[in-house]
Order: sequence, then structure tokens, then C-alpha cells
Amino acid sequence: MKILLVDDHALFRAGLVLLLQLKHPGVRILEAAGVMQALQQLQQPELPDLCLLDLDLKTQSGLEVLHRARELAPAMAVVIVSAIEHRAGVLACIQAGAMSYIPKSAPPEELSHALDRVLAGEVYLPEEFAGLVAGAQRTAASLTRRQREVLVRLNRGLPNKLIARELGISEYTVKDHIAEILRVLGVQNRTQAVIEARNLTLFDGSSA
Repeated sequence: MKILLVDDHALFRAGLVLLLQLKHPGVRILEAAGVMQALQQLQQPELPDLCLLDLDLKTQSGLEVLHRARELAPAMAVVIVSAIEHRAGVLACIQAGAMSYIPKSAPPEELSHALDRVLAGEVYLPEEFAGLVAGAQRTAASLTRRQREVLVRLNRGLPNKLIARELGISEYTVKDHIAEILRVLGVQNRTQAVIEARNLTLFDGSSA
């Protein structure tokens, strides 16, 4: 796995790099201290699989990196690792396409657990933000069995192509199912769908 770490605090970057290398020796880690360096990395032929992004950069907001990342590397997962902990800021990140949010104030063991979750392709939010996404507009019973199967794979972080391959359906059909899942759950993107499904415990007993 190739990880892009975007943070303007050199000491925090060094600590996070050390933690990642100790727990996951095989990862490749790129570092960027600001927006320009981050965008340069996102314009290279071999794109990162994951971006760990601070929101409070010295010259510009990390949200700019998040928006550009969705354009330059739509398949790359973005996880916010930031000292900004107000609900509006976290919600803005999720709505912009961030996969997870990890507060810098988290104790080392929680930070380590959160990183393990996101490196496994799972969504992570601290307990105090677990109900961040608005409640579902329709009940879980409105989802068909196939839509639940697609939702389980969204929870695993699979792209549409792999979901289609596992379920033996076309990518167009997968897109249709995802659109209906978003409508039923009353959310705007895949990450919000997974978070809301977790809130509703839709993955309990779901097919793998």
C-alpha cells in the first residue's frame, strides 16, 4: 500500500510515519507539508491508495486537497487526521468525500486502532461522531437483498468493478443499486451510506 501523509507539523508526521512503519512494515509513505506538495504527489503516474490529511494547513485549508483529490485520484481513500473536532468541520469532510475522520487528540491506542481500521478499508469515526449522518429517510426493510449485498461490499471499501465481479452483475447495475441505496438511506455519497448503515446495524448478519 502507498500512503500520502499531508500535514505541516513535521514532528507529528514523523510520529505517524514511525507508527505506520512499525505496524505495517510493507507500506510506502510519501510526505507533503502543504497543498502544493500534496497536489504534486497526486499528479504522479503511480497514485497513492490512501491519503491521511490534516485540515489545518498553514497556507490553505486541507479541504482544498480533499476536493482536488476527488478530481485527480477518485479511487484514493482520504482519511482526515486533524485537531479540528467541531461537528460542522467533520460533516463538511464527509460530504466532500472523506472516508473517515481521526482526531489528533485521540490517545495512541485509539489512533493505532483507527489506522488499522482505515488501512483495512473500513470507515472509522470516533464514538462522539457516530450519529453524524442524519437518520435514514426510509427503513432498512426498503433495501432489497441485492442492495444489501452491494452495501456490505461498500463497507469493505470495494470499487464498483470488484463489486460487479463478486456479484456477477454489470458495473452499470452496481451503480443503479448504489444510487437506490443512497436514496433509501437519505445520504449523498458512499461513505455516508456506510456510516448510516452502521448506525442502523444493517451489517449484522448480512451476507459477505
